[in-house]
Amino acid sequence: MSNTLKKVLIVLGVVGLMVGSRFIAGMDEIPPISIAPEVVFRVAGYPVTNSLLLTLLADVLLVGLAFVATRKLRNGEGLVPRGLQNFAEMSVEGIYNLCRSVDRRNVDRFFAIAATIFFFVLFSNWLALLPGMGSIGVCRTHEQALVNPVHLEEQPVESPLEGAAPGEHTAEEHAAGPCGVDDEGHELVLVPLFRSPSADLNMTLALALISFFVTEYFGFKAFGLGYLGKFFNFKEGPIMAGVGILELISEFVRIIAFTFRLFGNIFAGEVVLLVMAFLLPWLLPLPFYGFEVFVGFIQAFIFMILTVAFIAMALTPHHPHGEVHEHPTPS
Repeated sequence: MSNTLKKVLIVLGVVGLMVGSRFIAGMDEIPPISIAPEVVFRVAGYPVTNSLLLTLLADVLLVGLAFVATRKLRNGEGLVPRGLQNFAEMSVEGIYNLCRSVDRRNVDRFFAIAATIFFFVLFSNWLALLPGMGSIGVCRTHEQALVNPVHLEEQPVESPLEGAAPGEHTAEEHAAGPCGVDDEGHELVLVPLFRSPSADLNMTLALALISFFVTEYFGFKAFGLGYLGKFFNFKEGPIMAGVGILELISEFVRIIAFTFRLFGNIFAGEVVLLVMAFLLPWLLPLPFYGFEVFVGFIQAFIFMILTVAFIAMALTPHHPHGEVHEHPTPS
């Protein structure tokens, strides 16, 4: 058999496997896509969502990895880094050098917050791509899955087993989804145990607010009330006054941009993976998984580097006539 014929057969086999997988293991319908996070359970009435669970898991893993990577240093060992310690030091040093290239004088001030943002967003994005993160869950009614239940009266659904022959699927059973109905006849939906925190607007808004307040904190700490002269500059004419007002508006618009940039990219990735798994569940999602791994990294990088850039801008003193003096000395 020639090499050309072998390649053709391999390609035909892959295509056949992809097409056949749609009929062998494909879903009957695309599961419902929810923008809001779903409630997995409640503690003292407080809703614990699937995005919050993955946030806690990412925090625990980050703390655990930091503890394991530095345990030899605490014992007076590890002067020659190896294994996980070597990888951790290389990662931290790479981020430090990157931040230092943006603002060499003030890097020690904001490096900790920048590295924390990067590692948290990266870990949470990548953990959400692990198998089972979107498919393993618990069955809840629509109202139980809401953070703020609307308490609408639900129409009981007739039991799908009534009047059906053994092994026969009725229209009601199909409509009720894989979870079926509860004892009261209410339709149950599958609520995944874990969901990417970046696909939750609450989390991305919280990160955007942290970035915003940290930036303003460093600005006021470095220049005091003189920091406001960057926005309210009425001594240099109406044009510079307008520029200052626009810059003040951009400070708050940045919160919205940060929030929806991270949320939009990660949520869109979840939808794409779900649709690809519905169309051809075995092989077609693989390249999209690889792409989402890259997107998860690049979104963490962008969020971090923009935060660093904005902090560096806040620490750059503004002077009349466009004069920019040296950065303040780190305290």
